[in-house]
Amino acid sequence: MMKKSTSLSYLRFWLGVSAVLSSYFLLSAFAGRKTETMLDVRIFTPSPGDTVRLNKYNLKVRRKHRRFVDASVTESAAAKMQEAGFAVALRSAPPRNPTLPLAYKSIEEIVDTMQRLQARFPDIVHLEKIGRSTTLGLPIWAARISDHADADEDEPTMLFMGVHHAREPIGANICLELMKQLCENYGRNPRFTTWVDAIEIWFVPVVNPDGYKYVYENNLGFPWWRKNLRDNDGDGIFNPLYDGVDLNRNYDYNWQEGGDGKPGSWFYRGRQPFSENETRAIMHLALRENFAIGISYHSYGESILFPWGNYKSPPDLDLIVDIAGAMAAHITRESGRGNYSILPLNGRVGQSSIWMYGELRTIDFIVEVGTEYFPPQRSVPSIVRENVRGAQYLLDRILETGVKGHVFDEKTGAPLHATVEVRELAAPYVKPRAADGKFGSFYRILGPGVYTLEVKSQGYKTRVMRGVRVKKGQFVDLNIPLQRAKSLTNGRSTN
Repeated sequence: MMKKSTSLSYLRFWLGVSAVLSSYFLLSAFAGRKTETMLDVRIFTPSPGDTVRLNKYNLKVRRKHRRFVDASVTESAAAKMQEAGFAVALRSAPPRNPTLPLAYKSIEEIVDTMQRLQARFPDIVHLEKIGRSTTLGLPIWAARISDHADADEDEPTMLFMGVHHAREPIGANICLELMKQLCENYGRNPRFTTWVDAIEIWFVPVVNPDGYKYVYENNLGFPWWRKNLRDNDGDGIFNPLYDGVDLNRNYDYNWQEGGDGKPGSWFYRGRQPFSENETRAIMHLALRENFAIGISYHSYGESILFPWGNYKSPPDLDLIVDIAGAMAAHITRESGRGNYSILPLNGRVGQSSIWMYGELRTIDFIVEVGTEYFPPQRSVPSIVRENVRGAQYLLDRILETGVKGHVFDEKTGAPLHATVEVRELAAPYVKPRAADGKFGSFYRILGPGVYTLEVKSQGYKTRVMRGVRVKKGQFVDLNIPLQRAKSLTNGRSTN
């Protein structure tokens, strides 16, 4: 068997050679922006009359050859040429699957878009590498948009993710568009300004860079590819009949009951929970940031999936269904008739939203976008627009109704890590929300009602707060001092 480093190098080489042999260096820019840049392209003209047909596209021709034309052209014109059947290559671009609509960006372009936003809006955009992919070692990028983006603030947090599955890239488009709107409207539109000032808004547009790179750069057709590129048999050669892990079956909540234990399955859950770098990166980010609410974008199905069905009833079910239904009402179907459906997730599968809710009590949804894995070019703008509207509803909802506050030592005022359980919504199979140790802050989205809070911190007396009344449109703000518990040392009582 090859050594690990040799195997990895060989695998990278194999993927690169396969990409070069299977596709042209095709254009990979998103058409239809309001402000367009000129692209340096090569248009292939293998048939007589092709050069004449190009005249209507207003090219700035740099070079003519009997088989191609080098020219500068707008992004929208390049897209129209490709739709008309021309092979259009963005010079020096990475290889590109010619079956994919132009709306979908390469990994490099997605990262470049994030970096450009940070360069334009450095005060409100923070970029962070939260990990590297399992096989190719590609960085997994996250972005935080907030009014002081480079600082950890005492604010609620939420998360938007895309591309757990390699063949479902429209989630990245939605994330990037929402990021763009937040940045460009901050300080101009009161609604956007409130969100950025009051929330730490996190994005991971591509959870699975290895898998998406494989789909993007190779001449694949249906059913493309779903998993990451985990080398399951360790032979250093990517084998689509055996390799890869389904990242959305690799989370540690009922992991053993979901997906498939066979490596060749497209739903292979991995050797163990969080066996993959990609899911560990999300786990560490989620544990650190303690997200209150979030979305993971997938495709397809035009539905919002919530935690959960087929398992013990989630204690927050009424609230979760209410939020899911309200969000769905903001997202119109591709046909223009009706809105997205709401459906329960399978609670016996190790998916991201299942783990988020069970481990952190995060109200997290999977949104199945569109009616196919790669919605066509003409449909992408409206699909993205509608799903951004749904995301904006969540940005409003996180600030609407619930309970928040701080837990601290009653003598020193030091912030405490604590659990804050709502007794009326307690269950042994889901963990309570927690107060972090840095600020001692907790944040819990609730529906209107009267609640009993039970606050626990190691080394402190449990405190019970009864009759906490939460009204619609109100976040009750509580300061909760805790008293140190008495302990026995050598038979003597100490405080």
